Amino acid sequence: MRLNTSFKKRAEAIAVDWRYRLRLRVHDELPAERLIAEFQGEAVTPDHVPGANTEITARLLDVDDWSAAIIRRSPLLIVYHPAHSYARRQANLMHEMAHILLDHPMVGFDPTTGLPVRDPECEEEATYLGSCLQIPRLGLKWAVHQGWGIKSIAQHFGASEDLVRFRGNMTGIQILST
Repeated sequence: MRLNTSFKKRAEAIAVDWRYRLRLRVHDELPAERLIAEFQGEAVTPDHVPGANTEITARLLDVDDWSAAIIRRSPLLIVYHPAHSYARRQANLMHEMAHILLDHPMVGFDPTTGLPVRDPECEEEATYLGSCLQIPRLGLKWAVHQGWGIKSIAQHFGASEDLVRFRGNMTGIQILST
């Protein structure tokens, strides 16, 4: 699937708009938890989900085959994997927030396998918008203008180096490899 230019421009605008609403500059880090708090929500680990089944909680804490999920929309509750790095957690939470901002439907579950049934288009949109929320094009442009390389940009935005490369590829902005 390929996202069209119109969606990509909309995603960039959403990312900049949320920074504006939160009184941040386009080149400021936007921690996912701050955006979640704007929705009167919270992000928690499986062992902090109210009323969670202890067996399921133990399994979620023991495996690495998941990242984050929206448990409920109102009040917003997102569960995330506690073993993941800060940068990965930020990307995971921003991905989930992108679903909220784009008003995607909640994911259903296959009754025979118990696995989530995801819409590939919604997932691609959430991945793209989530990356914009972490590093808006204008913020990336600013960082490159500062002479920063991949590592410095990643640290500044609380992102992984892979995400910085992804944003460079998606925006066409040349980033120093240092």
